[in-house]
Amino acid sequence: MSSGVAIGHVRLLHVSNLEVGESVVLKQNIESEVQRFQDAVNLTGKQIEELGKRVTERGEDKALIEVLTLHLLLLEDKMIYDRTIQLIREENYGAEYALSCVLREAREKYSNLPDLFRERIKDVEDICRRIMNNLRGVQTYSLEDMDEEVVIVARDLSPSDTASMRKDKVLGFVTEAGGKTSHTAILARALEIPAVVGVSAVSRFAQENCSIILDGDSGKVILSPTSLDLKEFRNRQHLFKIRQSRLIEMSELEAVTLDGYYIELAANIEFASELEAITKYRARGVGLYRTEYLFLDRLTIPSEEEQYKHYREVAEKLAPDPVIIRTLDIGGDKFAHALESPHELNPYLGCRAIRFSLVNQTIFRTQLRAILRASTEGNLRVMYPLISGQTELLEANRLLESVKEDLRSEGVPFDEEIQVGAMIEVPSAVMVSKDLAPCIHFFSIGTNDLIQYTLAVDRGNEKIAHLYQPLHPSVLRMIAQVVHVGREHRIPVSICGEMGSDPLCALVLLALGIEKFSMAPPAIPVIKQLVRALTLVQVRDMGYELLQMPNTNQIRERVLDMLPKLFPNGESDIIENIHESSFLAGTR
Repeated sequence: MSSGVAIGHVRLLHVSNLEVGESVVLKQNIESEVQRFQDAVNLTGKQIEELGKRVTERGEDKALIEVLTLHLLLLEDKMIYDRTIQLIREENYGAEYALSCVLREAREKYSNLPDLFRERIKDVEDICRRIMNNLRGVQTYSLEDMDEEVVIVARDLSPSDTASMRKDKVLGFVTEAGGKTSHTAILARALEIPAVVGVSAVSRFAQENCSIILDGDSGKVILSPTSLDLKEFRNRQHLFKIRQSRLIEMSELEAVTLDGYYIELAANIEFASELEAITKYRARGVGLYRTEYLFLDRLTIPSEEEQYKHYREVAEKLAPDPVIIRTLDIGGDKFAHALESPHELNPYLGCRAIRFSLVNQTIFRTQLRAILRASTEGNLRVMYPLISGQTELLEANRLLESVKEDLRSEGVPFDEEIQVGAMIEVPSAVMVSKDLAPCIHFFSIGTNDLIQYTLAVDRGNEKIAHLYQPLHPSVLRMIAQVVHVGREHRIPVSICGEMGSDPLCALVLLALGIEKFSMAPPAIPVIKQLVRALTLVQVRDMGYELLQMPNTNQIRERVLDMLPKLFPNGESDIIENIHESSFLAGTR
C-alpha cells in the first residue's frame, strides 16, 4: 500500500507473455541464434541506461536508479546470459524458447525464498521481458510516455515500470499482485504515489478509460464510481492533502507527550539514498539499516571499501544522531548471484542472519571492519540479527573484538566505545533475554519475525494471513518481558518492525513501555502526532490490563473503547488512523 487518494480514468497496462512454445533451430543456424540473443541483450542494456538517464534528469528518488543499476548487473548474470546461450548451443533451442526456460528455472529457484527475497524474481522477469520484446521486435511500452493523467491498473508492475512513472501523469495504480514488501509497493512509497496492491482480478473487471477511485490508506478500489462516491472521495482527497501538510509541519516538533516524556522516532532504511527522506520527516537517526540490500542481485560480494563508503555516508550526514547498522540478515540460499550455496528446504529456519555470518566468518569480518572504520565519522552502532541464545551472541562479540584488535595493530582508527545490540526476533531470545542483556548495550525487537515465529504464521501465505496478529496476547507478553529485562539491566529496548508504524499497535507498544521506535520515514509524522496528543502515564495504566486479556479481539476492542479517555479533545485524525489500523483487518 501507499497512502493517498487517487481519482481518475483507468489505463490498463498489459504485459507481454513470457511463455513460449518449444522451438528448435538448425545446427548451422545456432551461432546466428546466439548472436541474435546477444544483440537483444545489448539493446536491452542501452534501453535501461537511457531510462536511467531520464530518471536522473527528472531528479527522482535515487532508489529507482539503484533498481535500474541492479537490472544492468542481471543482464550479465550467468543465470540468465550464460544459461540461455548454453540451451541454444546444447539443445538447439530458439532464443525465445531458451530464455523462457531460463525464466522458469529462475522462478523455481526463487520460489522457496523468504518474502523479501522472493520478490527478486520480479527483477528477473522484468529483464527477461525486455530481452524477449527485443527478440520479437516489439516496442517496449514505457509509463514515461504518458501524455495524460491516468490511474494504472495491471496484473503487476515491473520495477522498471514503476521507476519510469511520471509523478505528474500517473495519479495512482492498482495491481493484482504484490504486498507491503514488494518492489512495486516500496517504490510507490518512494515516489509518494497512491497505490493499492494485491487486488484480486482487478485487471479483468476494469475497462480502459472507465472512472476509478483508489484509497491507499483503506485499500478500497471503486470502479465506475457514483456521483456520491466521487463527492465522498474528493472530500477525502482534500482532507488527506491538508492532513499531510499538517503532518509535515509537525515534523519540525519533538515527539514529546503531554506529560513531558520524549519518545524517540528513528528510521528504517535500505539504501544510503534514503537520507533525504530521513531529513524530510525529521527522524532521529536510523534505528535499522538493512545492509543485505548491498549484497543482493550482484555478481560479486561488496568489498570492505564499498561497504565502508556506504556506512560512512550515512554516519557523516546524520551525525550526531545514532545509526544502527544491522549486520547481514541473509541466508546462504539467498545469494543467487554472488555465492554458490546449498539449497535449503526451509530457509526461514535455515542458515540465515547471524548463523550465516558465524559460518561465513570472512564475509562477517569484512563487514565488521567496514562498520568499525566508518564509526569514526559519526555515531554508528552494530546490531546482530536473529540472535537465539547467548552462545552465538558471545561468538559474534568475540569476532568483533578480534576485528578491533586487527585494526588497532594496523593503526586504523575506530570508535573504541561503539555500542552493540541484539535483535529479539525469536521466542528463545525472549526467554533468555536476561542472559543476553549483560553482553550488549541495547535490544531491538524485530516484530515482523517475532510474530511470525511465535505464531508459526507465514503472512505471505494468503490462506493463513488472518492468523498473523501483532496484538496476539503471546506477542504482547513477550514484548513486555523484554522491556522488563531491559529496565532491570538499564539498557534501552526499541521496536524496529512494521508494528511500530501502525497507530493502533504503536499505542499498545507505548502502553507496554516502549519509548524507542524505528520505522519507514513517511510513517513518522503520523506516530509523532499520536505521541504529542496523549499522556503517557495514562496510556501505561492500560498496559497491565491488556496483558491479562486472552485474545486479540478483546485487546483491540479495549484499546478502541479507551480512545475517548486517551484523547479527550477528540483528535479526529488520530482516532481515524487508529480505527484504520492496517494490521487488524482480519480481526474485525
